[in-house]
Amino acid sequence: MSKAWVKVYSSEQIHLIEIIKGILEDEKITSVSLNKTDSMHTHLSLGEIELFVKSEEVIKAKHLISKITF
Repeated sequence: MSKAWVKVYSSEQIHLIEIIKGILEDEKITSVSLNKTDSMHTHLSLGEIELFVKSEEVIKAKHLISKITF
């Protein structure tokens, strides 16, 4: 991942990542996810999915994420 992208969130649960991506998208913040889970052992839930945004959008993205309650 380039230095232009910064990790703002991570989770073992893909649905949480997708919800946050949708909220960021609604605010015109581009995000990408990187799935680091072990696909050979899906029943073990090893690894996380990381969510990245462009460096100039980190503060706004983190602020929005901090307001989300699950």
